[in-house]
Amino acid sequence: MTESPNPAPGAGRRSVVTPERRVDIIVALAIVLPAVVALCVTLIGQESDPLAGVRPPATSTLTAATVVCPAGINATSGPVRAVRTPGVPGGKVSVRTGAAPVDSEGNGSAQGETKEGAELAVAAGGGVVVPASGGATVLDARGDAAPGLVAGRGDRLAVPECRAPSYDEWLVGLNASARYATTLELVNPDDGDAVVDLELIGTAGPIDEPGLRGVQVPGHSVKRLELAKVAPMSAQTAAHLTVTRGRVTATVRNTWDPLGRGRVTTDFLPTNAEPATTNLILGIPDRRVSPTLFVANPGDDEVRVTTRLVTAEAAFTPTGAEEITVAPHSVKAVGLSGILSGDAAKGVVGIELESTGPVVPSMRLLTRTDLVLLAPVPSLRDPAAAVLPVGAKTLLLGGATRTGVVHVKSYDAAGKMLADKPVEVAPDRAASLALPPTAVAITVEARNTSIGAIVSIPATGRQPGLATIRVRAAELRSRIPVVVPQ
Repeated sequence: MTESPNPAPGAGRRSVVTPERRVDIIVALAIVLPAVVALCVTLIGQESDPLAGVRPPATSTLTAATVVCPAGINATSGPVRAVRTPGVPGGKVSVRTGAAPVDSEGNGSAQGETKEGAELAVAAGGGVVVPASGGATVLDARGDAAPGLVAGRGDRLAVPECRAPSYDEWLVGLNASARYATTLELVNPDDGDAVVDLELIGTAGPIDEPGLRGVQVPGHSVKRLELAKVAPMSAQTAAHLTVTRGRVTATVRNTWDPLGRGRVTTDFLPTNAEPATTNLILGIPDRRVSPTLFVANPGDDEVRVTTRLVTAEAAFTPTGAEEITVAPHSVKAVGLSGILSGDAAKGVVGIELESTGPVVPSMRLLTRTDLVLLAPVPSLRDPAAAVLPVGAKTLLLGGATRTGVVHVKSYDAAGKMLADKPVEVAPDRAASLALPPTAVAITVEARNTSIGAIVSIPATGRQPGLATIRVRAAELRSRIPVVVPQ
C-alpha cells in the first residue's frame, strides 16, 4: 500500500488566519490613570501634616491699646493718671472723658457720652494727669505708644480698676436689695454700638433675667444699670458677662446701707477673668467684720473647695475649716468669722482656695464700717505698674511659684524715683513692703517667678476705711491666632 504524501499546508482546505490585536493607548490611559490618582490621594492622606492640630497663637509687638477708667465714686473723685511699665519708651495717647456721676453711688444718669480731648504724652515714672477726668475716661494709644500703658485714680476709700476692654469675665457678689445694691457701669470706647449679655446664677441655680440680655451700649457712651431696677433680688448672685458685639469695659459698684443711722459705704467689685482651680485672694485686713466668701461654680459637676490661710510665714489649713461644697451652676456664701478670728488668724493677709473644678470666688467684709470687696489677684509674669493715691499704703505679694526676688520702684508726681526695693518671695507665704507716702505710681518686676500683688490703702479721719487695688499686667504684646486649613 502506497502512502500518500502529506498534503502541503493549506492545500485542499481553507485556513483560518487570526489577526494580531493592538491595545488602544487612550483606552489604556482611561483605565490606568484613575487608579494612579486614587493611589496618590490615598498616600497623600496618610502623610503627617506638620501644621495639623491646635497651635498656640503667635505674638508680635502691640500696635494698639485701649485703657478705660470708670467714673470715680462721686463728683469729688481724683483725676486719672497715666503711666508706663518699665522699659517702655511710650508716646502720645488720645483721650476721651465723660461727665462725673452725681451721687455717692456713682449712678448719675443712665446714659452719658465721652467727648474727645487733647492728646497727652505718657512717659515712665510719675506719668501724666488727664484733665477733667472725674467721669469715665478712655485712653487710646497707637504704634509705639501702645505697649505698657497703665492708668488709675488717686482715691483713698474706693479705687476703681482701669483696664482694657474684656469680652468674657465673671462678677461674683452682686445684689439688688435695699441693704446691698449693685450698679453696673458699661463703657464703650469705640465708634460702633456694642451689645452685652449677663447670665445670672444664684444659690439655687441659673436666674432668667431677660432685661440683662442684649444690653446695647452706643458708641463712645457710658451706660449705667441699677440691678434693683432691672433685676431686683435679695440673694447674692454671680454674673457671667459676655460681649457679643463691639468692645466694653464693665465696672461694678456695690453699696452697703445698714438701713439706719449707720454709714452708707461703696466699693468697687473686682472682676474675674475666668474660673480656676487655684485662687489666691490677698488684702485681708487685721480688723475685719463679717468676712464672707462667695464661690460660684459655673460647671456641670459639683465642686469641693478647701481653704488655706496665708501669712508672712506660711500657708496653712486652719483648725475647724470645713470643705465647701458648691452645686453645679450655683453660688454659695460661706461665713469666715470662725477661721478668721482668734490667735490663729493673727497676721493673715490672704486666703487660698483649691477646688476640684474651676470656680470663681470673691470676698466681702467690713473694716471700720467701710465696705471692702476682694477678688483673686492676677498672676504677673511681665513687668507691671499701678497708680496709687498719696498717703500710707502697703504692697502685698503672694502666690510665688518659686523662690525669687521682686523689684519694686516708687515714683512721685514729678516722676522722681523715691525708692527701689528688692523683696524676696517664696511659695506658700506672703511678703509686704511699705511704700513711700508721696508715691503716686509703682512698678513691679518679678525675677525667676510669677507673682500676685495688691496694694492695701488705709484711710483715717472722719471716714476711716480701707481701699485695695490689684496690680495688673499691662499689655506689651499682641496675640495673633494661627489659622490653618482643615
